[in-house]
Amino acid sequence: MVQFSKDEPIHIYRDLTSFYTNSLLHDESPPYVIHSNLYQSKRTLEINAETLSRSLNEAIEQQHLLISRHSFYIYDLSSYPDCEYNTLVFQLSGEILKSKETTSKIMKRYFDYCRVDYGFVKQFGKTLGINQRCPYVVGETMFVPVKGTAKNHSSWIAFHHVLYYEEQVASQLTCLKIRQLHELTLPFPRKKVDDMFMKTSRLYHTTKALSRDLQNMFAPFYEESRYEDLNIVKKELTSVTAGHPPLSLVKIFDYMSLHRANDMLQTVLGEDNPYLDEIKARFPYSLLFK
Repeated sequence: MVQFSKDEPIHIYRDLTSFYTNSLLHDESPPYVIHSNLYQSKRTLEINAETLSRSLNEAIEQQHLLISRHSFYIYDLSSYPDCEYNTLVFQLSGEILKSKETTSKIMKRYFDYCRVDYGFVKQFGKTLGINQRCPYVVGETMFVPVKGTAKNHSSWIAFHHVLYYEEQVASQLTCLKIRQLHELTLPFPRKKVDDMFMKTSRLYHTTKALSRDLQNMFAPFYEESRYEDLNIVKKELTSVTAGHPPLSLVKIFDYMSLHRANDMLQTVLGEDNPYLDEIKARFPYSLLFK
């Protein structure tokens, strides 16, 4: 049986009072998280050009920045000529990180950390018709570039933390609702976010099907259960895939082989396989995403 000392309730009350006074009423967060806080304050962030100066002042500088799954927006600053920093990273916990490294270098470091090359993901995405701005989808991690990364640096959005988004028609902005009450307001129309969303859903659905088929070959099938809110990709796939036959490993590799053969045919002869549309129509994936 656990016994509390006479003054223990007083200490707990003081800790709670201090937390609510310093963290909630004044909306302050610690300068750097060393360990998991018992009571974690949450605040809503609106990210746009007008708040850039304030975000830079609040940010913690890092020379060699390593993002994590808890990073929800990697903001490219390389196009700002008067800014000495090239990247801002916004964390779910409320911290902001800044670095003089480019987003390209920071994301490359994260890809190396995950041990899954972005080039491999892009090649896989190409077989699914994703030729530009391919998301980096590895397991439950979904980072999506805002623009092409072949020749330019880009901002990245963590779609595994996006719960909902809507367009602000009057201002031509799109507001993404992020976990833990964050907001991400972006200066482009909903149509562009729709495109990011669909590409991410394609990659996630196909790689998840591959994973499940492999699990079925070596271990009993099990359904993961999570109590957190579903992100928009999982929410969409829950309704879209209902009633459709599951994708098998054999079908996916057959489709990828045919798609690769078409790439070789186009390289050698300069023309597409005339039966490519028929091949795509027979692939179960084409029924889910138009």
